Amino acid sequence: MTKRKVLLLGGSGYLGAQIFRHLKQDQENEIVATCFSSPMRSALKRVDVKDASLFAGLLDEFLPDVVIWSLLGKDNIDAQELISKGMQTLLEFVSENSKIIYLSTDGVFGQKTGPFQEEEETELLDERNPLAGYCLAKIRGEELVRERNENHLILRFGPIYGKNDEGMWDKRVRALAVELEQGREVVRTGNLYKTFIHVDDLARAITELMPSSYTGTLHLGPAEKESYYTFCRKMARGLELNPDLVKEDELTVEKASELGIPLDTSLHTNKARAILQTTFRNV
Repeated sequence: MTKRKVLLLGGSGYLGAQIFRHLKQDQENEIVATCFSSPMRSALKRVDVKDASLFAGLLDEFLPDVVIWSLLGKDNIDAQELISKGMQTLLEFVSENSKIIYLSTDGVFGQKTGPFQEEEETELLDERNPLAGYCLAKIRGEELVRERNENHLILRFGPIYGKNDEGMWDKRVRALAVELEQGREVVRTGNLYKTFIHVDDLARAITELMPSSYTGTLHLGPAEKESYYTFCRKMARGLELNPDLVKEDELTVEKASELGIPLDTSLHTNKARAILQTTFRNV
């Protein structure tokens, strides 16, 4: 039996490690998972995708059937270099028959108001927003994948949360837990909405979609959106911490505009939920 050759770019990260775990459960997969720095696990291969000759060599040697792009970048500049260098190399050297699964973000819709359908046109985020450079890189990545590889899947999703199987929590919940364990109040915005997605549900959906014939763009996550305030209260309850220490504030439309922050970047996820067996849990 010929195995499916899967290249997972970013296998050491919070999400990448969970994707790697699910990929390994399928005996039909032959997997190469990469990391940027010295690997914490022997199963990972150290590769800097911005090094064109090194990355091209890996692509020529492994000849992947599927490439999963789960790379974020250390900062805005690094995120953009991953696209301008790494993505360009990938699209130049990977087979046109290879499937590219590009993990994007809910931040590609600029200052528009969600919930967003897959067909909504992307828009640059206001440059005053600290995530503007990162979202610019994600938009450019989407454009390149669409232009140069017909067999692609662009997946957008909101903030990821939960503990993965490596014992890693997302930074948002980890910071919340530290404050609440110390008995300190935290203030979260009650009118800033996202489609939060659990790390294991997201990893399951990605690995379920990988062998499918589906191509195009999909929004992943549950039907219900949450504000940062309601999300944190629910997480506090789940961690058996005091939800009453989570206090609510609101961001005025004027202040949000001044800071370049869209108030609702939630996603319509009906299409994905209709075709997937994976169930996306509500917070």
